[in-house]
Amino acid sequence: MIIENKIREEAKKLLNEAELVIGYAESSAPLKVSPVFVETPEDADKMVFNKYCINNLASYTYFTANKIKGKFGVVLKPCDIKSIIQLISEGLLDRNRINIIAVGCAGIVDYKKIAREISGAKITYGGMENGNLIINTSDKTFELKPENFYADKCYTCKIYDKPAVYDVFIENDKKPDVSLKQEYEDIGDFEKLNLNEIYDYWDRQFSRCIRCYACRNICPLEICRDRCISQLDEPHWQSQKINSSEGKFFQLIRVMHLAGRCTECGECERVCPMNIPVLKLMKKVNKEIDRLFNFKPGISIYEKPPLLTYKNEEKNIKEEKLI
Repeated sequence: MIIENKIREEAKKLLNEAELVIGYAESSAPLKVSPVFVETPEDADKMVFNKYCINNLASYTYFTANKIKGKFGVVLKPCDIKSIIQLISEGLLDRNRINIIAVGCAGIVDYKKIAREISGAKITYGGMENGNLIINTSDKTFELKPENFYADKCYTCKIYDKPAVYDVFIENDKKPDVSLKQEYEDIGDFEKLNLNEIYDYWDRQFSRCIRCYACRNICPLEICRDRCISQLDEPHWQSQKINSSEGKFFQLIRVMHLAGRCTECGECERVCPMNIPVLKLMKKVNKEIDRLFNFKPGISIYEKPPLLTYKNEEKNIKEEKLI
């Protein structure tokens, strides 16, 4: 409650100069929170911060900035601030109009992992008791260690209390209780596959894509949804058929759109109703972008993604060897 009280206090202060503050509020669904758009001091008392705040609220910032005229605030975990940094670096967000309330993170629970653990049973109650997750279903009670069910990004996070950019930082006295993995360790097995195996793997994955566009719509960097190539009538690039080839085409468009831009927040995988591991492909692309251009997205507001810039010669790309 100490953290939540500080968030509410900062939101109330900010409303003296800002039109609204985006944060988290309680949800009627167990183990979940809801985004809240706070416009009055009374609404600020609804704001919460807990282990269920997996949503990346940066997803709302670009469109909020285009709907209002003044300043606004947003509550963000350090990892989610990377998305804001990327938007600012690309000129899609004005740093002077956004006030960042950064909150130290102690690890965030992934609802999908819990659902798999309890075999998809309907949850009637979920909460933290004595440091454990207590989950009640209609016929069983589960007691789970939260550190076993964190979002994948929590296991490689080194900035949980080191936000790169912020206006106010609210420190969390609790720290993530996990053993950190190496960056990109989770795509190691995937990288060992040969080209045919990789093709077959993604063919199977994308055959499940129903083209709901949830991954595109939740992504904080995919801001051109009204002009998306997959839904244009003129020019007409893609049909609306639901099949493997069309799903693959759509996902590869996303990959190229986000190459060197994706901050690996994981929102695309979180909202995918078909559980397609779309982030795995983005991580592989990010790894190659780093190798070729020595660039990681979401680090500096002053550095643009390499694929949005042009140089006559790239140090790590030997064109003569590509022929």
